[in-house]
Amino acid sequence: MRLALRLAICLLAVGCVKVKVQQWDAIERPIREPESISVLLAEPEEPYTVIAVIESSFEGAIKGFDDLREELVFEAAQLGGDAVILSPESKKSGVIFVPTPIFYDKKKLTGEVITFN
Repeated sequence: MRLALRLAICLLAVGCVKVKVQQWDAIERPIREPESISVLLAEPEEPYTVIAVIESSFEGAIKGFDDLREELVFEAAQLGGDAVILSPESKKSGVIFVPTPIFYDKKKLTGEVITFN
């Protein structure tokens, strides 16, 4: 039983961020530095084009929304975007029993990668 508990704790603590990218065009843009990507909480007033939608998620106890945001920005930079428009954060809590309860969160953050026209 102790081995199962230790294994469950390790899996929840060491899990990795999962990233899904849905690219909306086939244009190859130069890779950018993540520091050059703007993070927006609302649509900008200037004209833009959505080039991809990215979802980053984590199921565990260690990673937070800052980690998910970093993954979104990294992927946006790889796609050559100018900015990411973030959607609201999503968090659901859960529990597993092995034999004692272990609480964890399922966190998800989605963003639209854009280029300015």
